[in-house]
Amino acid sequence: MKILGIRTAPTVVRYAILDWNGNNTVFVNANAENKLDFPAGISNSAAKLHWLYQELERILRQNPTIERIAIKINEYGRVDSITTRDAAYLDAIVLLIAEEKTIPIEMLMYKSIGTNRNKVKSYSQSICGLSTNYWNEQIADAIAVASAVRN
Repeated sequence: MKILGIRTAPTVVRYAILDWNGNNTVFVNANAENKLDFPAGISNSAAKLHWLYQELERILRQNPTIERIAIKINEYGRVDSITTRDAAYLDAIVLLIAEEKTIPIEMLMYKSIGTNRNKVKSYSQSICGLSTNYWNEQIADAIAVASAVRN
């Protein structure tokens, strides 16, 4: 089963495609594209949302066997800002495309995944190793959330 794990942020979206056979998990795009940087000319929210929608369509078209999608959502406190709103809008685009493609989707926070921000890198590495480029908490979040919905 292939699962698309996603972690959005206002400047970049990280994604991991995990292939799970019931016993082993392979990070399919560890050595390929797993980082979507918003183009420099895109500065308003509407343009970002449209661009992300197109990129997700491309990813799903290139990986037609993806059966599930999981989003690592923000750990919102009592703070509301443009940044947190932008991340929520980006998450909504992921929800929209999952609905359009009839792919089951889940949105999880660290508590549901079974880790936290300080441990997510080692947690994800223990599941399927590292990406060759740009290893950070965001790609680890994408791996962890995809792994959490394997069953």
